[in-house]
Amino acid sequence: MGKTTNIDYEALYRWIDEFPISRHKRNISRDFSDAIPLVEMLKQIYPRLVELHNYTPRNSVALKVINWETLNKKVLSKIGVNLSKKMIDQLANSKPGLIEKVLNDIKQKVEERENHKKDGGNSIVVEGLTSDMSGTIMPVKEKNSDKTIDHKLIPVDYIDKMEANLQEKDEAVVILRNKVQHLETLLHVKDERINDLTRQIEQLSGRSNTSLNEPRLVKKLF
Repeated sequence: MGKTTNIDYEALYRWIDEFPISRHKRNISRDFSDAIPLVEMLKQIYPRLVELHNYTPRNSVALKVINWETLNKKVLSKIGVNLSKKMIDQLANSKPGLIEKVLNDIKQKVEERENHKKDGGNSIVVEGLTSDMSGTIMPVKEKNSDKTIDHKLIPVDYIDKMEANLQEKDEAVVILRNKVQHLETLLHVKDERINDLTRQIEQLSGRSNTSLNEPRLVKKLF
């Protein structure tokens, strides 16, 4: 994630308040420490990119880190906001001021996307894509710097298609996991049934042996 300077906090908080989320905002660093409010915001912005079932409200720092790592890998990196391991640890530990920087970067990405759509453009700039992907390489000047970096200019329709494919794959994974769990349950029930039948057979076999031995004992007695 690039350096963020001169944050308009008033505008940022107004932007955050536009999104209905399940958690009341009291202390933003603590409220966002498990990433859940941000997940809910991003779900409204990128509905096909965010799967809510991948994230659970957490209390321990270690589990909060897992939420952030998942969000970073599945969503943030795909919209050009990359969090380092150090930043993820700091966010999970409610470091003051950091979540605002992250939110401001996301806000800028969202506004860039909206501006492209308003201008009638059919493409957006996406960071981190390989050169073999369809699209036009164009130099983009970094803010507050004379340095230029090559970015891929990718059609919006292509991005939407990628998001739809990711959604389908995630749904397929969930279905397969459910099937595996169902099969594991069936196998467990089958094993229990086999064990039960084996016990019954052993009991019946023991009784039969006892019955066969009884006449012999009688003959010996008489």
